[in-house]
This record gives sequence, C-alpha cells and structure tokens, in this order.
Amino acid sequence: MSLRERLEALTEHREPVFELSDDPTLVAFSKLFAQSELFALEASKRIRVDAFSTTYDCETETRSDADAAPGVFEAIWTPVWPGEDPLTGFRTGSDSVFGHRPTVAMPQDERTAALLLLVTSIFVHLSASRAEPLPVIRGALDAPAGAYRFVTLDPAVARARVRATRESRRAAARANARTDVSERGSAGR
Repeated sequence: MSLRERLEALTEHREPVFELSDDPTLVAFSKLFAQSELFALEASKRIRVDAFSTTYDCETETRSDADAAPGVFEAIWTPVWPGEDPLTGFRTGSDSVFGHRPTVAMPQDERTAALLLLVTSIFVHLSASRAEPLPVIRGALDAPAGAYRFVTLDPAVARARVRATRESRRAAARANARTDVSERGSAGR
C-alpha cells in the first residue's frame, strides 16, 4: 500500500488536522518548490518491511500545471555512513539475496532535492501546490501508535519568505539597472 493510500485510509472517516509549523524541513521544501516553477510536487518515503536491512521506497509526483497528469519517479534509498553524501544511498530496481542494485545517477532537479529532504528528516511525506495568495506546503510525520502527525507551513513564515524574496529580487534589479547606467555612461566617454 502506498503512503498516499495509507494516509487516505487513516483519515477516511475524518479530515486530517494540520498544525501550523515553521519546521526547517518545511521551509526548505517551500524554497525548493518556489524555485521549481511546478504546479504541484509531492514526495514520499516508506520503510520496506520485508528487507534484510533498512531500506526506504521513495517516490515523487510532479505536475507542471493543474490539468497535467502526474509524472512519477521512484527510487530506493538505504542509509549511508555518517559523513557520506546521502545521495549515494539512492538506487533503482529491487534487491535480491545476491546483493543490491548499483547506485543510480539521480536527476539533478527538484525530485532528488525533495527526496533528500525526506531521507534526512523525520518526515514521511511532503507536498506543495500552487494556491493564491501563497502555495500550500504540507508534511506528514510518523507519530506513535501507527498514526501520523500532519503539519502545514505557517502562512506568516511563508509570507515573510515571499516578502524577503521579492525584496532581494528588487534590490538585484536596482543593482543591475545602476550597473547598466554606469556602463552606458562609461562607454560614452
């Protein structure tokens, strides 16, 4: 059963209650989503219960616009030794009694970045979608007794981040405009 199906089964008789959060993982996922220009991004991990060692099945779904079919990307992740790059724990395919599949070259985009956020945190699911006035950023964490704790990025944190991004873009545009003016002035001399 996929994580989405498990989450739906757990909340089948009631709507999940999302707590406001300023968790650094949600903030990082929000930044990642803002830079991606996607309409929606979801990432999930679940521990494989029938494996000989700790193994996570990971999946992302991306949509470029509201009507687009989701693009699905799947990978397997096994924890790495401290000090090693977590990226080296990803691979595709299945394990066998004869060994693991080799590490795969992960796509250098928001899918890999989202999965890295998951496997290096206590989150089991992250989702983001475009909404007005701000994107909706949510996450799920394992909680005791086989339940989940649901969180959503605090709108105050999101607004402050959006405001800071806009101000830095304006400052960069002003600096570029000043540079252009000074270059034109020095070229005319």
